[in-house]
Amino acid sequence: MPGGDLVRDLLRRAAEGGTARPPADAPASSGAFSGGGHTLGGEGTESAYIPDPSAAGTNAETESAIRHLTFWRDGFTVEDGDLMRYDDPNNAQILDEINSGRAPPSILNVQAGQHVELRVTKRTEEAYVPSPKKLAAFSGAGNRLGSPAPGAAEAASSSSSRAMPGTFPISGNIVASNAPAVERESLSTRFEVDQTQPTTSIQIRLADGTRMVCRMNLTHIVRDIRNFINASRPENSSRPYNIMTTFPNRVLEDETQTIEKAGLINSVVVQRWV
Repeated sequence: MPGGDLVRDLLRRAAEGGTARPPADAPASSGAFSGGGHTLGGEGTESAYIPDPSAAGTNAETESAIRHLTFWRDGFTVEDGDLMRYDDPNNAQILDEINSGRAPPSILNVQAGQHVELRVTKRTEEAYVPSPKKLAAFSGAGNRLGSPAPGAAEAASSSSSRAMPGTFPISGNIVASNAPAVERESLSTRFEVDQTQPTTSIQIRLADGTRMVCRMNLTHIVRDIRNFINASRPENSSRPYNIMTTFPNRVLEDETQTIEKAGLINSVVVQRWV
């Protein structure tokens, strides 16, 4: 069986429509994946959420999410994400977490404490074939917005405020064409996502509560996350903020670190005003 005993056990539980229970001797600390967990559900059986005893203020009213886990001959996928190969130790750990009744929120792209129904599909006789890639939403360039000239906002056409395909979404006032050149200086936000190299998804939680997901190569750096935020929210570039991890909370001070070295693969980061 591709993936070994872990995959066999997960498929068996899904076929039986049962749930996976966390081990009785599980330590209080959840190791690399902290927060609440979710038992494995199957068809007709809703998964149950296991709250983190150390978490405060869990929202019981959070809407339940449905996620699809597909097992292929050479790895597994969550929703339409990239293939996670069985022979990667990090991916084996993820499967072990799910099998023991804990689902890493960053992998399932859900909030900590959110109920998740995990639907399992067996396609272990088939090799994984990537879906046609959509146009990368993270390439393009943004502009630093200065003070608008009088009447500039009113004179701008409605089409100017719409985000063009393949660019960062831009919001805010439109800078007049005769504004000083320093105000029209292009941000260093353009970067390419090489689909032939390993990629990862990073969920960004902005200070205003907005959530965004950015797909990047492992060789991109932390500063690329800041550039993505500034291009999406140009007004943020004029106010100091930190980019932090969630569990545990730490400030990503070295923004020249790669995504891989900073430990941000399939992670969640938050924006905090200074």
